[in-house]
Amino acid sequence: MAKTSKGRKSKVPASKTRTEKVRPRYMKPGTSYKMKLHDVIKAMKVIEEHEHLEKFVRASKRKDTTVHVDADTVNFVKNFMVKNKMHAHPIGRHIVNAIVAPGEDPFKPCKFGKRG
Repeated sequence: MAKTSKGRKSKVPASKTRTEKVRPRYMKPGTSYKMKLHDVIKAMKVIEEHEHLEKFVRASKRKDTTVHVDADTVNFVKNFMVKNKMHAHPIGRHIVNAIVAPGEDPFKPCKFGKRG
């Protein structure tokens, strides 16, 4: 008969995130932070992977959050959508064709999805 070993407790400590309270490092009101577009996309991907995208969108609408994007970045996104044939999608079509005066919200009159 083969000898079996007894189960041992792991010597690795439990994750600190389970027992430690997490406190975000907030920015001071009135300041801004320049973030690369690819980092914004990665953050959104994490939110989506954790199945919180709809919750995030609702909270963002409720808080009336905004993101300021320079013209070079907007034009990059427009070109990317055209080159990769995403301009036929309703959101892609709007992004590719939107002409906005400074300070205007290009999505204000648009209703994407069931609740806009």
